[in-house]
Amino acid sequence: MPIATVEFDLSMVSPDTGEYLTARTYTVDGVNNVDGTPRQLSIGQLVMAICLQRAAALEASIVELMENMNSTSAKLEALTEIETEVLKWPDELKEAGSSARSLNNYNVSGDNAAYPGVTFKTALVGMGVIANDIRYVRVSGNPDSDDIMFDDFITQLEAKMDEMNSFSQQKMIELQSQTSKRDQAYDMISNVLKSLNTVEVGIVNNY
Repeated sequence: MPIATVEFDLSMVSPDTGEYLTARTYTVDGVNNVDGTPRQLSIGQLVMAICLQRAAALEASIVELMENMNSTSAKLEALTEIETEVLKWPDELKEAGSSARSLNNYNVSGDNAAYPGVTFKTALVGMGVIANDIRYVRVSGNPDSDDIMFDDFITQLEAKMDEMNSFSQQKMIELQSQTSKRDQAYDMISNVLKSLNTVEVGIVNNY
């Protein structure tokens, strides 16, 4: 935030030098009068402008972090749903006398915020759990080029879930830090204005 100063003479003169006393105001980009000219600010108003700009920037960062965390949570919910379903497949396939099941035949819940109603395969490819050419989870037998073995699938799925959980924890720490900094910016406004008021009252009392 570029800051410019405007210095002007006061009506009072110095008892020591006889010269007019001077005062100073400040202007900052983005703080203007109704006619578009830069608004002259006192030191207190300058502090407010700087701190509010800082707080606003942090607020935007906080919102972005929260959106990222919400997106990650939705993806984790989708992966948990997929894992819960796929873990049933070995027993179901054994009972049916089959060895593999298609990921294209099952869909994520329609109320999932990240992958509403899409096929398991689409969600898994989108999150980088499996390659695009994989279609089936195979429980037994030799895999074809479009198969992934059950144990390998579960390993890759849980590795992705661990990665996302770690990401969420890091973002939570970052969110707490950004929130603390935002609150400090607001606190600084109050503290500085109180200090300036104390100084001004002291000056008046000395006259």
